[in-house]
Amino acid sequence: MLDQLTAAKIMGAVIFMEKTITGLELQKKNPNRINVYLNNEFAFGISRFVGTGLKQGEKIDELSITQLLEKDTREKAFQKAFHFINYRPRSVHEVKEKLGELGFSESVIDAVVNELLIKKYLDDCEYAENWIASRVRSKPRSQKMLQYELRKKIISESIIEEAIKSAPSNNELALRLGKKYLRRFAHIDEKEFSKKMTGVLARRAFPFSVIKTALIELNNIRNESI
Repeated sequence: MLDQLTAAKIMGAVIFMEKTITGLELQKKNPNRINVYLNNEFAFGISRFVGTGLKQGEKIDELSITQLLEKDTREKAFQKAFHFINYRPRSVHEVKEKLGELGFSESVIDAVVNELLIKKYLDDCEYAENWIASRVRSKPRSQKMLQYELRKKIISESIIEEAIKSAPSNNELALRLGKKYLRRFAHIDEKEFSKKMTGVLARRAFPFSVIKTALIELNNIRNESI
């Protein structure tokens, strides 16, 4: 049986065994990646960005190869995440969830997300404010519902509390929503209009006091247009 010192020396020799880089070529299907040949045999493929320092004829050991492959995995994850957030804004949780679905390890995901945060490609504060602005513009709803939607996206409470300050008041939101229904409900009488609008506003989680105020203003607008 090998003693511990002898075993350690053997392991060290395996880890630091050097090979020669005998070929570097662009992949035909993906010119952003290169094939690396060691001792005249194909060894692995990596990103051109990751392999930018490799030169034919140089020696490379197993530890360096492992580090290159780990860096390449992080680069793959970064590009996947960048494409994901480039399609439309995403929260930190959404990016983590997506990378997890793609099979990347927790350590790789954390490293990539940290890099995206540092480079300002990810920002939950900005994401929350933009989400609220978009909802207010296209699909008004109560502040309570806006907060609920952000919680579902795993945005922190402190960020939600700060972002909701940028939203109009509930009274303004209710009126904006109600105005979108004036034309649709133009053919019905005031009683039926109030009934239908109460349902619309209640489903967006507006308080009854806000609904009551909004109905008065909306019916006044209807009467003025007659």
